[in-house]
Amino acid sequence: MNQSAKPVYRFGPFRYDSGQRLLFREDEMVPLVPKVAATLHVLLEHHGRIVDKAELMRVVWPDTTVEDVGLARNISLLRKALGDEGEAGQYVETLPKRGYRFVGEVVLVPADGGSAQPAKGISQPVWRPRRLWLAAVTLLALCGFIYWQFYLPSRYLPAGRDFANIAVVPFECLSPELDCAAFPRGLTDLLAADLSKLENVHVTSPTTVYRYQRARLSMGFMSRMLGLEVLLEGTIQRTGEHVRITSRLVDVHSGKLVWSDRYEYPMAQLGNAQSQAARDITAQVGAHLAIHQHFPSASD
Repeated sequence: MNQSAKPVYRFGPFRYDSGQRLLFREDEMVPLVPKVAATLHVLLEHHGRIVDKAELMRVVWPDTTVEDVGLARNISLLRKALGDEGEAGQYVETLPKRGYRFVGEVVLVPADGGSAQPAKGISQPVWRPRRLWLAAVTLLALCGFIYWQFYLPSRYLPAGRDFANIAVVPFECLSPELDCAAFPRGLTDLLAADLSKLENVHVTSPTTVYRYQRARLSMGFMSRMLGLEVLLEGTIQRTGEHVRITSRLVDVHSGKLVWSDRYEYPMAQLGNAQSQAARDITAQVGAHLAIHQHFPSASD
């Protein structure tokens, strides 16, 4: 093949004419000494593949014995010409004790004037049928796992959809003088236990809710993953000699407030306040979900 029949390589703002062994940046020629041009030529011909040091020295210096330091100097001059002297090379990658690889995205312009096309290399992955099949199987397996984990009904629960899925979000403690670890958790556990006594209500385990919170996942994300309809949330704070508990029932799909109310109990009887609040709130939740409840009154 004569020189004029050899292709042109384009990468970034550069154009390398392999027939004339000339490098251009835009329309301006970049001066290269012959051995540096030869080094670029070999790396571009093997674009995306590692060129061993021994092979590179054999091709660039066919009749001369060259030490590694000479090759390293050549690579340094090439990088300087390409403006590729940073720690992470944009064009030339060094593989310690092995060789070098041209990693920039290369477009090959055929010598016969045909259309430009990406040069084969690591930047142009080829999806073989086996890989596509493996990706499809992996995706199907993932979808199956998600359905089994989050949407497949348990054999211990009714198959119909005449029930409400609800979770209790630990109430936010607004008063540091209260035990902001134990009091909200105790109230959450009591609410979950009392709500589970309502007919046709499915309550998400508080442990599951805590797990999502520890993972710093939003309650909205949790609700969608678990197929919930409503969330019960609220706040706890001290007001004088009383503890005020505000509760809210929120529609997961629209974000609208279904119901909200506040309750006050004596600070001197915090243990009783938890139990009484759980009963009072559960009664209101049952009423607003229009679900018949089997729940003992406060006087029972």
